[in-house]
Amino acid sequence: MADNAAGFGWSDAAKRMADNVNFHVEVEGASAYYRWVAIRLSDGGSDHVLYDSRADAVRSQSDSRLCTYVMIPPTGMTPREAEPVLKFTRFAYDNGYRITDPADGMPVMPNQKADLSKLMRSN
Repeated sequence: MADNAAGFGWSDAAKRMADNVNFHVEVEGASAYYRWVAIRLSDGGSDHVLYDSRADAVRSQSDSRLCTYVMIPPTGMTPREAEPVLKFTRFAYDNGYRITDPADGMPVMPNQKADLSKLMRSN
């Protein structure tokens, strides 16, 4: 789970987001896998609740646009993985994306760094 860079060069929000995801993996073990957490876009913090579905996580927030919703992988998360998720979600909300139904999925983030950079420059 530890990133080779030990978090250097990543935003505090990305480090905090990774810590929140990894907390559930370490404390809950396998029962946390593939469950959901709501991560605040402002600082990477969390309400520390595991949700059974993304829709449950969305419904539990006062404003769905303040968070990104992450399924917990068995491998946990590094700040390197968290950073683009935060950036992409902020970008989507800033460019008009809204959750109209909690059961709807999020826009799909490009897998390639170059594609993500191109998309974020195009607005």
